[in-house]
Amino acid sequence: MNTEKIRILYVDDEVNNLQSFKATFRKEYEVLTAQSAVEALSILSKEKFHIIISDQRMPGKSGVQLFEEIIETYPDPIRILLTGYADIQAVIDAINKGEVYRFIDKPWDYQAVRVAIRNAYEIFETRQLLKKYNEELLKAYDELDKFVYSVSHDLRAPLTSVLGLVKLARTVDTDISASGDMDYLDMIEKSVDKLDIFIRNIIDYYRSTRMESLDELIDFEEILQNTRQELEYYANYNNINIVMKVNNPDNIGFKSDHSRLRIIFNNIVSNAIKYQKPHSNENLLFITVDVTAAHITMVFYDNGIGINEKHLSEIFKMFFRASNINAGSGIGLYIVKEAVKKLDGAIEAQSILGEKTIFTVSLPNRS
Repeated sequence: MNTEKIRILYVDDEVNNLQSFKATFRKEYEVLTAQSAVEALSILSKEKFHIIISDQRMPGKSGVQLFEEIIETYPDPIRILLTGYADIQAVIDAINKGEVYRFIDKPWDYQAVRVAIRNAYEIFETRQLLKKYNEELLKAYDELDKFVYSVSHDLRAPLTSVLGLVKLARTVDTDISASGDMDYLDMIEKSVDKLDIFIRNIIDYYRSTRMESLDELIDFEEILQNTRQELEYYANYNNINIVMKVNNPDNIGFKSDHSRLRIIFNNIVSNAIKYQKPHSNENLLFITVDVTAAHITMVFYDNGIGINEKHLSEIFKMFFRASNINAGSGIGLYIVKEAVKKLDGAIEAQSILGEKTIFTVSLPNRS
């Protein structure tokens, strides 16, 4: 339990009021008094308080003017205004300008003042606790930013090196092919691929939820090219034909967030690669992009293994996997859904098991 004594600054131009207040509450609270707003400002520059109580009608600056002046410099103390019924305009000004917590009518009742002080101090403590939690949260976010950056660079780099060495071993070591040890290289490659995909998904999810949206002019051909470059090392990448057609007869400029669009493309295209039909020479991913002044509609059609209809309502949930074939992390489509939501769009999925899967993504044009 907090045993800190409540510190109060009481401001009033009437000496009798100051003396009476201090005599009444000095045993319960630590009370300092000021006879004017100028004196109060001087005390505030040297002392810290939980609560400031001020009379409204004072020569020079009024109570409201004092509160208005100290809001920026001394925002933490809770402010209580002493006023009469005739000072209704002061009450209005105090709400709008002075951010006053409570009004106490004059002549005031000691018990009412005591209750007001207790309640004000509870608010003060709550605000300080929230402030502390916010600072800790900001620190945690900053540390998480550094961690994600480290994961992105320090962890993915060696994985990429391992994949490169595996591919090199395949091409230069004829003994491996002859001995039948190529299967081991395949296992290593698949395991590293899965780990790298999971790391990229986690990074994408973090960035998508944390970063601010940027409205940029989108080049869909560039996004697809970048997606191809990121996914070209996938097993079976060369076994699928990826085609995109952009329908924009009026040459309308489409603006959206490039990073989140990349996340959408990467995850849907990677799914089409992972879940294509094995031993087929006709695997296809066909992407159409229809652009209007108001929005775009992107349709991703693949003729892969499809999704069981009973799973369609579940596929956008985190860690849900509709198939154990080339089992991924189960986070990709969840990230897509979150990215689409951040862009104020919508996504739907249709599928026929063993035949096809269609994802339709609609996004507003932010031009």
